[in-house]
Amino acid sequence: MANKPSKIAFVVGVFPAVSETWMINQITGLLDRGFDIDIYAFTSQGIDKKYISEKYRNYNLLGRTKYIGMPENRFERAIKALPKIGRLLFISPNTLTRIFDVNRYGKDSLSLKLLFWSEPFVGKKYDLIHLHDGSIANKFLIIKDVVGINTKLITSFYGQDVSKRFLDHPGEDIYMRLKKESSIFIAMSDFMKNRIVTKGFDENKIKVLPIFGIDVNDYPFTERTLKPGEIVQMAAVGRFVEKKGFDDILRALAIVKNRTDKKFMCNIIGGGPLEPKLRTMTKELGLDDVVSYKGYMKIEDIINYFLRIHFYLQPSKTASDGDME
Repeated sequence: MANKPSKIAFVVGVFPAVSETWMINQITGLLDRGFDIDIYAFTSQGIDKKYISEKYRNYNLLGRTKYIGMPENRFERAIKALPKIGRLLFISPNTLTRIFDVNRYGKDSLSLKLLFWSEPFVGKKYDLIHLHDGSIANKFLIIKDVVGINTKLITSFYGQDVSKRFLDHPGEDIYMRLKKESSIFIAMSDFMKNRIVTKGFDENKIKVLPIFGIDVNDYPFTERTLKPGEIVQMAAVGRFVEKKGFDDILRALAIVKNRTDKKFMCNIIGGGPLEPKLRTMTKELGLDDVVSYKGYMKIEDIINYFLRIHFYLQPSKTASDGDME
């Protein structure tokens, strides 16, 4: 295809993230189709890479990733800033001038944040830049100005973008500029699309992609049977945050346990900030004998695990701070 873009930049907050295998699948799927992909991430998750999909290693995605976040340690920041300043003095002094425009960018200039954000993009040419997450897109618009990037932009929105962030900024048009700058917006559902349309987004620029980065062929159908006396096996996978509804799973299991003599086991895979609370809740509800926390797993192991279960549990709800899927 003559008009098919060949070089694409992904701009993301965290990469790789154990809960975002779909991101890795998007990237490797494009690589398989002949695209050249660079990844710009503000940070890494800091989790053991053994829990990340094998595709991350097989496709050497680390070699395609540039981390653009500013180091917190001031000494480390200063040491790493020197070669960046030297490079820009040589190849793009005008960019360096804009980076240190304190009148326009204030503390982001003085702290060297803009230097770390912007320098990796200098001299790079892309056919398309895909921005993942509304807040990341807003950050990139600053980089775009500093570096002078004119590449076509696509923005993918996620749950927080159209729920919690609107509640956190009542009356503010937090995506005012992004509405104009991004050529296409990707929403995961008609519900999400309708929410951003009510905030002034051009409906004609919004594409709904309910499933992206998931290859259903990776999840083969298996006939489920329950033999006499066999324990009913259930599983739930996700980040331990409020909107995922793991507390609702535990309450439901407590009801089931009180109403039946049938033996069952629920295996919970994942981790996150609510893990201590969920473990305490498990004890309080008397579920220690029917709930097992498996920790993180890479996606290939999770898929194999699915072959051994009878039911998969996937609740979801609006969190108390307004965050939703």
